[in-house]
Amino acid sequence: MPAPAATDASPAYARVAVDSVRRSFGTHVVLDDISFTREQPGIIGLLGANGSGKTTLLRILAQLTVQDSGTVTIAGREIDRGDDAAVRRLVGWAPHAPLAWLDETVRRNLGYAARLAGATRAEAARLTAASLTSWELDEVADSAVRRLSRGWQQRYALARADLFAPPVLLLDEPTTGLDGDARRLLEAALDQWRAERLVLVATHERDWISERSDLLLELERGRLL
Repeated sequence: MPAPAATDASPAYARVAVDSVRRSFGTHVVLDDISFTREQPGIIGLLGANGSGKTTLLRILAQLTVQDSGTVTIAGREIDRGDDAAVRRLVGWAPHAPLAWLDETVRRNLGYAARLAGATRAEAARLTAASLTSWELDEVADSAVRRLSRGWQQRYALARADLFAPPVLLLDEPTTGLDGDARRLLEAALDQWRAERLVLVATHERDWISERSDLLLELERGRLL
């Protein structure tokens, strides 16, 4: 189970508020008047069919997509046009496809991610070493991400999201391709995180996430049911 990393973020920062968020691509409305609030640690399960808007919502929270209207507040800070540097270390993002330089090793990718977030060289090395151990990635640390199985790539993605032990984590289909050992590692992490962080998990596994969620949201055609 991943051990807690050193962080200045307390559970008080594990807060997300989404108010009347709307997002369209051309004439296609992807998110339509989405609102929800969670002001304490826990797990939010996000269900919905492909195209329902789950990933777009997570990308807005990760500051990778900007909403057309509405407001998003993370850790007490309203995100303005998706570009708040102070929020970046407070949010960990594990997309469905691994966020990586695919021809670089797992170790280098984690180090690059730390440096891009403003870590010093020494801090990046420390964070990388801790992450490799916590997520049991040592045996593939010097393998290129491209050469990893889907399960190992997904484990790397979770490690990268968890690098700074952020109070808010966004996981998009995190169980995809995981073998039994990796799934148990993820489930142990979720059990630990729910007391100290806010974790949004987009998944198709209704029964699996229903057992673990403190709040369950379901999207259909861009609207919350």
